[in-house]
Amino acid sequence: MGILKKEEFAAHLAAYYKEHYGERETDIWYEQPAVNVWVFGRDGKFITLKSHVLTGEVSEKIE
Repeated sequence: MGILKKEEFAAHLAAYYKEHYGERETDIWYEQPAVNVWVFGRDGKFITLKSHVLTGEVSEKIE
């Protein structure tokens, strides 16, 4: 078992985003701070999705 590849991170993050948030054209996407992190804005909040480097499990933080 090793660190996941960029494509695997993207697949985990996209699946989590679609399942938990649904896609909206009004979401504001920010530059990725890391290959395993997505940040977007919705309804005045910043939402950070982070995929674990070994398991791909996604966690979220809302600010």
